[in-house]
Amino acid sequence: MGRAQTHPVTFASEHHMSTGVAGFLIVVRGIESRDVDIPLTEKGIMDALASGRAVSEIDFDIIFTSRLVRAKQTALIAMTQNSFKRVPVIVRGGFHGRGKTGDANRLRLRDAAAKALKHASCHMVPVYADPALNERSYGDLQGLSKEAAIKEFGEETVKMWRRSYDTRPPHGESLKDTGSRSVRFFKSTVIPRLEEHRNVLVVAHGNVLRCIIAHLAGLTEMEMLQLQVFTALPYAYTFDGGTFSEGCALPRLDPKTNSPQEGTPLGVSSVFKSDDINSLI
Repeated sequence: MGRAQTHPVTFASEHHMSTGVAGFLIVVRGIESRDVDIPLTEKGIMDALASGRAVSEIDFDIIFTSRLVRAKQTALIAMTQNSFKRVPVIVRGGFHGRGKTGDANRLRLRDAAAKALKHASCHMVPVYADPALNERSYGDLQGLSKEAAIKEFGEETVKMWRRSYDTRPPHGESLKDTGSRSVRFFKSTVIPRLEEHRNVLVVAHGNVLRCIIAHLAGLTEMEMLQLQVFTALPYAYTFDGGTFSEGCALPRLDPKTNSPQEGTPLGVSSVFKSDDINSLI
Protein backbone atom coordinates (compact mmCIF):
# COMPACT_ATOMS: atom_id res chain seq x y z
CA MET A 1 0.00 0.00 0.00
CA GLY A 2 1.40 3.43 -0.92
CA ARG A 3 1.93 6.17 1.58
CA ALA A 4 -0.96 8.50 2.28
CA GLN A 5 -0.30 12.06 1.24
CA THR A 6 -1.87 15.41 1.91
CA HIS A 7 -1.38 18.09 -0.69
CA PRO A 8 0.44 21.33 0.16
CA VAL A 9 -1.66 23.22 -2.34
CA THR A 10 -4.49 25.17 -3.64
CA PHE A 11 -7.71 26.13 -2.19
CA ALA A 12 -8.49 29.55 -2.93
CA SER A 13 -9.96 32.50 -1.59
CA GLU A 14 -7.83 35.51 -2.24
CA HIS A 15 -10.11 37.91 -0.35
CA HIS A 16 -9.06 36.27 2.91
CA MET A 17 -5.54 37.56 2.38
CA SER A 18 -6.69 41.17 2.47
CA THR A 19 -9.75 41.13 4.73
CA GLY A 20 -8.44 38.98 7.57
CA VAL A 21 -11.70 36.99 7.68
CA ALA A 22 -9.63 33.87 8.30
CA GLY A 23 -6.22 33.14 9.74
CA PHE A 24 -3.68 31.32 7.63
CA LEU A 25 -1.84 28.33 9.06
CA ILE A 26 1.33 27.30 7.22
CA VAL A 27 3.27 24.28 8.47
CA VAL A 28 6.75 23.46 7.17
CA ARG A 29 8.89 20.47 7.96
CA GLY A 30 12.34 21.43 9.26
CA ILE A 31 14.89 20.94 6.51
CA GLU A 32 17.90 18.64 6.14
CA SER A 33 20.67 18.41 8.70
CA ARG A 34 23.06 15.54 9.36
CA ASP A 35 22.57 14.75 13.03
CA VAL A 36 20.22 15.10 15.97
CA ASP A 37 20.53 18.87 16.50
CA ILE A 38 23.07 20.60 14.30
CA PRO A 39 22.68 23.44 11.78
CA LEU A 40 21.23 23.01 8.31
CA THR A 41 23.32 21.60 5.50
CA GLU A 42 23.93 23.66 2.38
CA LYS A 43 21.00 21.93 0.69
CA GLY A 44 18.89 22.55 3.78
CA ILE A 45 19.55 26.28 3.52
CA MET A 46 18.54 26.29 -0.15
CA ASP A 47 15.35 24.38 0.66
CA ALA A 48 14.51 26.81 3.47
CA LEU A 49 14.85 29.70 1.03
CA ALA A 50 12.57 27.86 -1.39
CA SER A 51 9.94 27.37 1.31
CA GLY A 52 10.10 31.06 2.11
CA ARG A 53 9.59 32.04 -1.51
CA ALA A 54 6.51 29.82 -1.70
CA VAL A 55 4.77 31.67 1.15
CA SER A 56 6.29 35.09 0.54
CA GLU A 57 2.91 36.77 0.02
CA ILE A 58 1.53 35.82 3.45
CA ASP A 59 2.08 38.40 6.19
CA PHE A 60 2.88 36.26 9.23
CA ASP A 61 1.92 37.56 12.67
CA ILE A 62 3.56 34.85 14.74
CA ILE A 63 5.96 31.92 14.24
CA PHE A 64 6.27 28.73 16.29
CA THR A 65 9.22 26.34 15.96
CA SER A 66 10.72 23.46 17.87
CA ARG A 67 13.77 24.14 20.00
CA LEU A 68 16.01 22.33 17.55
CA VAL A 69 18.51 24.51 15.70
CA ARG A 70 17.46 23.39 12.23
CA ALA A 71 13.82 24.36 12.80
CA LYS A 72 14.70 27.83 14.05
CA GLN A 73 17.14 28.30 11.17
CA THR A 74 14.51 27.21 8.66
CA ALA A 75 12.05 29.80 9.98
CA LEU A 76 14.60 32.63 10.04
CA ILE A 77 15.92 31.85 6.55
CA ALA A 78 12.43 31.45 5.09
CA MET A 79 11.44 34.88 6.40
CA THR A 80 14.23 36.54 4.40
CA GLN A 81 12.08 35.87 1.33
CA ASN A 82 8.88 37.40 2.72
CA SER A 83 7.43 40.35 0.81
CA PHE A 84 6.33 42.11 4.01
CA LYS A 85 9.92 42.43 5.24
CA ARG A 86 9.16 41.59 8.84
CA VAL A 87 12.27 40.88 10.89
CA PRO A 88 11.92 37.65 12.92
CA VAL A 89 13.01 37.93 16.55
CA ILE A 90 13.36 34.90 18.81
CA VAL A 91 11.62 35.38 22.15
CA ARG A 92 13.33 33.34 24.85
CA GLY A 93 11.19 31.14 27.06
CA GLY A 94 8.59 30.34 24.41
CA PHE A 95 5.10 31.78 24.04
CA HIS A 96 4.12 31.06 27.64
CA GLY A 97 7.33 32.42 29.13
CA ARG A 98 8.48 29.15 30.62
CA GLY A 99 12.21 28.98 31.13
CA LYS A 100 14.89 27.85 33.54
CA THR A 101 14.11 29.00 37.06
CA GLY A 102 16.36 31.86 38.09
CA ASP A 103 17.91 32.28 34.64
CA ALA A 104 18.33 36.05 34.76
CA ASN A 105 20.02 36.22 31.37
CA ARG A 106 17.12 34.41 29.71
CA LEU A 107 14.67 36.85 31.31
CA ARG A 108 16.71 39.84 30.15
CA LEU A 109 16.75 38.50 26.60
CA ARG A 110 13.00 37.92 26.72
CA ASP A 111 12.38 41.47 27.96
CA ALA A 112 14.67 42.88 25.26
CA ALA A 113 12.78 40.97 22.56
CA ALA A 114 9.44 42.19 23.92
CA LYS A 115 10.64 45.81 23.83
CA ALA A 116 11.96 45.39 20.29
CA LEU A 117 8.65 43.96 19.10
CA LYS A 118 6.80 46.90 20.61
CA HIS A 119 9.08 49.82 19.85
CA ALA A 120 11.38 48.96 16.93
CA SER A 121 11.16 51.19 13.88
CA CYS A 122 10.98 48.17 11.56
CA HIS A 123 8.19 45.58 11.42
CA MET A 124 8.99 42.47 13.42
CA VAL A 125 7.44 39.05 13.95
CA PRO A 126 7.94 37.02 17.15
CA VAL A 127 9.43 33.53 16.95
CA TYR A 128 8.59 31.19 19.84
CA ALA A 129 10.45 27.89 20.24
CA ASP A 130 8.74 25.16 22.23
CA PRO A 131 9.87 21.61 23.13
CA ALA A 132 6.36 20.33 22.37
CA LEU A 133 7.29 20.71 18.69
CA ASN A 134 10.62 18.87 18.98
CA GLU A 135 11.09 15.81 16.80
CA ARG A 136 10.18 12.43 18.22
CA SER A 137 12.86 11.11 20.55
CA TYR A 138 14.19 7.72 19.48
CA GLY A 139 15.99 7.20 22.79
CA ASP A 140 18.83 4.71 22.45
CA LEU A 141 18.45 4.85 18.65
CA GLN A 142 19.10 8.60 18.60
CA GLY A 143 22.07 9.49 16.43
CA LEU A 144 22.56 5.92 15.15
CA SER A 145 22.51 5.18 11.45
CA LYS A 146 19.93 2.66 10.29
CA GLU A 147 22.67 0.09 9.77
CA ALA A 148 24.13 0.63 13.26
CA ALA A 149 20.70 0.40 14.88
CA ILE A 150 19.92 -2.86 13.07
CA LYS A 151 23.30 -4.30 14.05
CA GLU A 152 22.70 -3.51 17.72
CA PHE A 153 18.98 -4.27 18.09
CA GLY A 154 17.99 -6.40 15.07
CA GLU A 155 16.12 -5.44 11.90
CA GLU A 156 12.62 -6.51 12.94
CA THR A 157 12.87 -4.77 16.32
CA VAL A 158 14.07 -1.51 14.76
CA LYS A 159 11.33 -1.70 12.15
CA MET A 160 8.71 -2.19 14.87
CA TRP A 161 10.00 0.80 16.86
CA ARG A 162 10.06 3.08 13.86
CA ARG A 163 6.78 2.06 12.25
CA SER A 164 4.42 1.28 15.09
CA TYR A 165 2.06 3.83 16.62
CA ASP A 166 2.39 3.08 20.32
CA THR A 167 5.66 1.15 20.81
CA ARG A 168 8.58 3.05 22.34
CA PRO A 169 12.25 2.35 21.67
CA PRO A 170 14.34 2.16 24.86
CA HIS A 171 14.30 5.57 26.62
CA GLY A 172 12.42 7.07 23.68
CA GLU A 173 8.95 8.09 22.52
CA SER A 174 6.29 6.33 20.49
CA LEU A 175 4.51 8.20 17.72
CA LYS A 176 1.52 8.28 20.07
CA ASP A 177 3.63 10.09 22.69
CA THR A 178 4.83 12.59 20.10
CA GLY A 179 1.29 13.22 18.92
CA SER A 180 0.01 13.70 22.44
CA ARG A 181 2.39 16.56 23.23
CA SER A 182 2.39 18.21 19.80
CA VAL A 183 -1.38 18.16 19.24
CA ARG A 184 -1.95 19.36 22.82
CA PHE A 185 0.33 22.35 22.11
CA PHE A 186 -1.40 22.96 18.79
CA LYS A 187 -4.82 23.06 20.45
CA SER A 188 -3.77 25.17 23.44
CA THR A 189 -1.43 27.64 21.77
CA VAL A 190 -1.70 27.69 17.96
CA ILE A 191 -5.48 27.53 17.51
CA PRO A 192 -6.14 30.47 19.86
CA ARG A 193 -3.82 32.62 17.72
CA LEU A 194 -5.76 31.62 14.60
CA GLU A 195 -8.99 32.49 16.41
CA GLU A 196 -7.53 35.98 16.76
CA HIS A 197 -7.30 36.05 12.94
CA ARG A 198 -3.53 35.87 12.97
CA ASN A 199 -1.43 34.25 10.26
CA VAL A 200 0.70 31.54 11.84
CA LEU A 201 3.83 29.77 10.59
CA VAL A 202 4.76 26.49 12.30
CA VAL A 203 8.17 24.95 11.57
CA ALA A 204 8.62 21.53 13.12
CA HIS A 205 9.66 18.00 12.09
CA GLY A 206 8.37 15.02 10.18
CA ASN A 207 6.73 13.03 12.96
CA VAL A 208 5.37 16.10 14.75
CA LEU A 209 3.79 17.47 11.59
CA ARG A 210 2.50 14.01 10.70
CA CYS A 211 0.58 14.04 13.99
CA ILE A 212 -0.72 17.60 13.56
CA ILE A 213 -1.76 17.11 9.92
CA ALA A 214 -3.43 13.81 10.81
CA HIS A 215 -5.34 15.62 13.56
CA LEU A 216 -6.49 18.33 11.14
CA ALA A 217 -7.48 15.78 8.50
CA GLY A 218 -9.16 13.36 10.93
CA LEU A 219 -6.93 10.47 9.86
CA THR A 220 -6.93 7.09 11.56
CA GLU A 221 -3.81 5.75 13.27
CA MET A 222 -3.08 3.55 10.26
CA GLU A 223 -3.54 6.44 7.83
CA MET A 224 -1.23 8.59 9.95
CA LEU A 225 1.48 5.92 9.83
CA GLN A 226 1.25 5.97 6.04
CA LEU A 227 1.30 9.76 5.81
CA GLN A 228 4.38 11.23 4.17
CA VAL A 229 5.30 14.81 5.06
CA PHE A 230 7.71 16.33 2.56
CA THR A 231 10.53 18.71 3.42
CA ALA A 232 10.58 22.18 1.84
CA LEU A 233 6.88 22.01 0.97
CA PRO A 234 4.61 24.38 2.91
CA TYR A 235 1.30 22.78 3.91
CA ALA A 236 -1.29 25.53 3.93
CA TYR A 237 -4.65 25.84 5.68
CA THR A 238 -7.21 28.56 6.17
CA PHE A 239 -8.95 28.77 9.52
CA ASP A 240 -12.39 30.33 9.79
CA GLY A 241 -14.93 29.91 12.55
CA GLY A 242 -13.31 26.79 13.98
CA THR A 243 -12.92 25.07 10.61
CA PHE A 244 -9.68 24.24 8.81
CA SER A 245 -9.64 24.08 5.01
CA GLU A 246 -6.61 22.50 3.40
CA GLY A 247 -4.60 24.72 1.12
CA CYS A 248 -4.82 28.46 0.47
CA ALA A 249 -4.23 30.98 -2.27
CA LEU A 250 -0.48 30.77 -2.65
CA PRO A 251 0.64 32.29 -5.96
CA ARG A 252 2.59 30.31 -8.54
CA LEU A 253 6.16 31.52 -9.04
CA ASP A 254 7.16 32.71 -12.49
CA PRO A 255 9.99 30.32 -13.53
CA LYS A 256 11.85 33.13 -15.31
CA THR A 257 11.73 35.79 -12.60
CA ASN A 258 11.03 33.73 -9.47
CA SER A 259 8.33 36.29 -8.67
CA PRO A 260 4.72 35.46 -7.76
CA GLN A 261 2.28 35.45 -10.65
CA GLU A 262 -0.95 37.23 -9.78
CA GLY A 263 -4.10 35.14 -9.66
CA THR A 264 -2.49 31.76 -10.17
CA PRO A 265 -2.47 29.11 -7.44
CA LEU A 266 0.61 27.18 -6.47
CA GLY A 267 0.38 23.45 -7.11
CA VAL A 268 2.63 20.60 -6.10
CA SER A 269 2.63 19.38 -9.68
CA SER A 270 3.87 22.71 -11.01
CA VAL A 271 6.55 24.40 -8.94
CA PHE A 272 7.10 21.88 -6.18
CA LYS A 273 9.01 19.12 -7.89
CA SER A 274 12.09 17.94 -6.08
CA ASP A 275 14.20 18.28 -9.22
CA ASP A 276 13.14 21.92 -9.58
CA ILE A 277 13.63 23.05 -6.01
CA ASN A 278 16.68 25.17 -6.81
CA SER A 279 14.75 27.03 -9.50
CA LEU A 280 12.82 28.74 -6.71
CA ILE A 281 15.93 30.55 -5.50
